[in-house]
Amino acid sequence: MNDFSTIQEIQNRNYRVFEGLFNAHYPQLVRFAEGMVFDPQLAEDLVQNLFIHLWENSDKIKVKSSLKAYLFTAAKNRCLNSLRELQIRDKNELLYLEGMLNSESHEDVDPQLLDKLKYSLTKLPDKMVEIVKLKYLENRKLKDIAAQLNISENTVKTQLLRSKRKLRKLLQVTPILVIIIKEVINSI
Repeated sequence: MNDFSTIQEIQNRNYRVFEGLFNAHYPQLVRFAEGMVFDPQLAEDLVQNLFIHLWENSDKIKVKSSLKAYLFTAAKNRCLNSLRELQIRDKNELLYLEGMLNSESHEDVDPQLLDKLKYSLTKLPDKMVEIVKLKYLENRKLKDIAAQLNISENTVKTQLLRSKRKLRKLLQVTPILVIIIKEVINSI
C-alpha cells in the first residue's frame, strides 16, 4: 500500500491500516526520539502522542514526500519542543533556586532530607557530580562544560539527564528538594 492510500485509509478510520503503520514505525521512532531526549519513557510518550495526533487529525495531515519522512520529522519536532520546554523549566528552577538561596534561610528544611540528598549525591559517579556542579552551580553552558572536561556536548546532556533521573529515584523528589539541591552540592 502506498503512502497516499495509507493516509486515505486512516482518514476513513481503518484501524487495521493504522495499527500496521504503528507496528511498522513505532520501534524505530522511539529509538530515534530516545537518541534526542535521552529518556526512554519520554521518547515513548512523545511517539505515542504523535500517533494519537495522527489518528485524531488524519484529515488535516499533509504528507509531502513520504509518510515515513513525515513521521520522523514530526517525532524530531516533538523532541525539540520537549527539550526546549525542559531547558526553559531548568532555567526557571535555577533562577528560583538562586533567589531562594540568596534571600532565605533553610533552617526549616528537614535535616534528614538534607542528609538524604548529600548521601544520594555520593551515589552518583564523580564525573556526573562534577558536571552537575558546573551546570547548576556555576551556570556554565553545555559547550563550556564539554570543552573543559574534554567530552562531547551530547555526553554532558546525557549525564545531566541521567543525574536527574538517578536523584529522582534516590530521593523520591519533592518540590522542596529542588530548592536545596544547589546548597547541598556546594557543601560537598
